[in-house]
This record gives sequence, C-alpha cells and structure tokens, in this order.
Amino acid sequence: MPSITIVCARCTLANLESDRFCSGCGLPLGGVQADAGVGAEALGTYEAPEPADPDVERLIRDFVARSGFDVVTSGHGWRVTVPSRLDRKQAVYIGPAGTDAEGLALLSLVSICGPANDRDCRLLLKHNARMTDGHFAIRVLRGEEYFVVIENLAVESATSLDPQTMIRRVAEMADGLEDRLSRGRDLY
Repeated sequence: MPSITIVCARCTLANLESDRFCSGCGLPLGGVQADAGVGAEALGTYEAPEPADPDVERLIRDFVARSGFDVVTSGHGWRVTVPSRLDRKQAVYIGPAGTDAEGLALLSLVSICGPANDRDCRLLLKHNARMTDGHFAIRVLRGEEYFVVIENLAVESATSLDPQTMIRRVAEMADGLEDRLSRGRDLY
C-alpha cells in the first residue's frame, strides 16, 4: 500500500503523512498557512529620519493615497491590497526605510511571496540580475525566512512617480512567486 506524503513548503522534501515536522529542514508540516501578523514585520525596523529631512511621513502618506487601492495602517507604514488576476489579491507594505548612503530618506515597498527555500534561491538571484525595478530578497518574519519583493526609492522622488503602476508591479511579481511556491494558494 503506497504511503501518503506531504511536501514541505520550505524545502520541498516529501515527508510521511504521520510526520509533524519536515525531516529535511524542521518546518512544521502545514506551516505555510497564512499568518495574519507576518506582514507587520515586512517593513523591518524603523530608523527615524533626521529632523532636517522633509516631512517623510506626509510624502509617503500622499504616495499611498494616490495609489487608488484599499489602504490600512500597518506597523509604521501602510498595507495596500492590490487586486490581481483570477480573484487573487496581494498585500504590499509601504513605509519609511531609513536613509541611503547619501542620507536621503527612503520609501520601501515590500510584498511577501512565501517561505524561503534553498531550491529557489539560485533561481531568484539569477532573476534579480535581469530586473530593472525591485528585487527578490529574504526577510526573517516571525522567526522564519520568507521570500519578498522589495522596491526602495528616495522619498522625495515619490511625488513624481505613478504609485498605482509601481505598487501593482511589486504586487504582481510577488504574487507570481507566491502562486508558484504555494501551488496556487493566495496567502499573502
């Protein structure tokens, strides 16, 4: 009689149905369930801007408001919900991200794709080499590594950009990888 296997969401190793944890990486099997709080950490730690900086919060708030998407506050930023194909949707977290090497205040757009795994790391690094906007990265959220899409830009440039196009592009890249990693589920 064939045994039923469960594929780990992180490392894709096949495990016996009776296993509670992946024998390859230790992730609790079935652990790729949506975690309502994981997005609160998507923006990372907050580095307050220098007092001489422009009104960073106001500029970011204006950028988010001009997007036309559903927006709610989240941590020290905002969660924007972007409708996608086939009734899917993707959350993009937008907020301040400290300063760059030249001292300019940064705005960060982050969208969660799913738990990181070694198999897809090389593929995503190769894909990053061809990307012109945004990039794939790994963030630790609630103690687990997740693939994310990140776009960082100078806050001052946000006034001249089309937020709807930029946010949608980040959401679509993240949702494409999420769809592949979760085998069609819409979790983030």
